[in-house]
Amino acid sequence: MTDDLTGYEDHLVVIVSRDPAVRELLRTRSESLGFDVLEFEHAQEVLGRETFDWTAVCLDLELDDLGGRDVLRHLRARDALLPILIIASDQDLHAAVQAVRRGAYDYVAKPLEGARVTQSLREAAEYRRECWRLRSLEQAGEAEPLLGRLVGQSAPMRALVRQLRRVLMAEVPVCIFGETGTGKELVARAIHEQGSRAGGPLVAVNCAAFSESLLESELFGHDRGAFTGAFTTHKGCFEQAQGGTLFLDEVGEMSASTQVRLLRTLQERTVRRVGGTVEIRVDVRIIAATHRDLPAEVKRGRFREDLYYRLAVYPLRVPPLRERASDIPLLVHHFLRRWAGGDKSRPRRVTQEVLEALVRYAWPGNVRELENVLQRAALACDGPQIELEHLPAELRALVLPAIPRVLASAREGASRPLLAEDTVVPIRELERREILKAMAVTQGSVSKAARLLGLGRATLYRRLGELHLSSAIDERSGG
Repeated sequence: MTDDLTGYEDHLVVIVSRDPAVRELLRTRSESLGFDVLEFEHAQEVLGRETFDWTAVCLDLELDDLGGRDVLRHLRARDALLPILIIASDQDLHAAVQAVRRGAYDYVAKPLEGARVTQSLREAAEYRRECWRLRSLEQAGEAEPLLGRLVGQSAPMRALVRQLRRVLMAEVPVCIFGETGTGKELVARAIHEQGSRAGGPLVAVNCAAFSESLLESELFGHDRGAFTGAFTTHKGCFEQAQGGTLFLDEVGEMSASTQVRLLRTLQERTVRRVGGTVEIRVDVRIIAATHRDLPAEVKRGRFREDLYYRLAVYPLRVPPLRERASDIPLLVHHFLRRWAGGDKSRPRRVTQEVLEALVRYAWPGNVRELENVLQRAALACDGPQIELEHLPAELRALVLPAIPRVLASAREGASRPLLAEDTVVPIRELERREILKAMAVTQGSVSKAARLLGLGRATLYRRLGELHLSSAIDERSGG
């Protein structure tokens, strides 16, 4: 994030402190980031204002008319998503930690360090922006499908929809290319449901799910007695899809003999059931899909060239999720809203850290994998929002600071006094040493160390990063 914060819905940082020097430093740092500033000396003044357009609050715990922790409770009751930075003196660090546990975004110790203040303000502003964006999605319903059940606002998805609209009313065969899990069947359903054949049936068959003989029977049907176990006549998918659409999923998995039969059917527009002698005329629209590179398969001799050109009259490519990461917030909102329905106990939102992890992940399984991860997280969640702890470890690792390696020397010295009695050490260094000691005692367990220190786990992760304790990374350590 740069110092240019244009693009934020609002640019207002509120400072609450009785100390003019503290207010001046906070104002200078806020203005250097492009924020407008409101300053208050008393709690009563700030509690008389609306908070909906504030980016962040810098709240000094030392106030004359009301305790800072009480002010925090009032502000949190009005706007639970408002990031509040606690300003605390050396004597109030325990109170600051307790305030973070009660919902404050972060704390900064006095004497204030300009760089530390700037970093906290940047992170709070980014958090607030994501909260505003997710809230606007919920209110405006921007996760409504683009076409059919396709969700997205990214450039690749808009380009795909523009192509889809060109073929809705045409009768040309369409071949959909895309990685596994990208939503090729949703694209096929959109073409059918929005196109000229919407009044007819949509019949889908996965060509990879059947052996060669069973697939031919599934596609073309069979007469009674055609083979052992054929006790009745069976209409194949071509006959079932009369007047509608036949969706051939994973068409690249067809055997050579089935490809020949399919090509003949497409050319003649007739099918002959397995074991039958009668040619049955069929009127269906063909939509095929595959995760394979069919032109490459043609060159290798694994797929018939003439069949390829019959199927791919109009090729479409569905983009993988990594190429449309900007759609992930929309998809998250769409899935959570669909699953929750009218059940208020189901989670309807995710935290900013969760969203950041979801956007950073590469998603080799694409939208299907995202849906599965969210569904597992929703089942594990007992509250109104999905937290970082509900995600798999590989996703959490994308946003959490690396856990420092616990050195043998640190373990050995964990039980010894770290300081001589007459030594004066800065508060930041004391905090760093206590965190290292806790990490050593718990053998690198962030959860256990956080409990020893009286911190929340997410806060400890943040402090590990801020104190630069991640230079030695232990790949085996966990949270």
